[in-house]
Amino acid sequence: MIPRNYLDGFSPQTLGQLVVFKGSLALVCFGKDLNEESDICCIWVMREYGVVESWTRSTVPLNNVERFFGSTDTDELLIETQDGQLVSFDPDSLNANSLEIRSPGWLFSTTDFMESLVLVDGENQD
Repeated sequence: MIPRNYLDGFSPQTLGQLVVFKGSLALVCFGKDLNEESDICCIWVMREYGVVESWTRSTVPLNNVERFFGSTDTDELLIETQDGQLVSFDPDSLNANSLEIRSPGWLFSTTDFMESLVLVDGENQD
């Protein structure tokens, strides 16, 4: 289950998206902080998988988010800004790095590759 109070003090602009962040399950949401009326990113991380009480929240200021694509292997957030730039954002250092890619909508059509020894269309041979 996602945290029951994940919207407390927060007005979401987008639906939350589940991602792997720092090796743990995370719920990432973008919206407004109702107390300070500023744009923020809320990152809820499940510290112990399957334990609802282990969700912890961190927030970082982040403006001009149009779309969120996911988290990288280096725990940066891939976002499209309102001016159409693809940006890699590090929530720990608050550094944003423009990747010089415009209109990155095609990223929704990509997939992750996972190596496996399981045969897709047949049985394993002993």
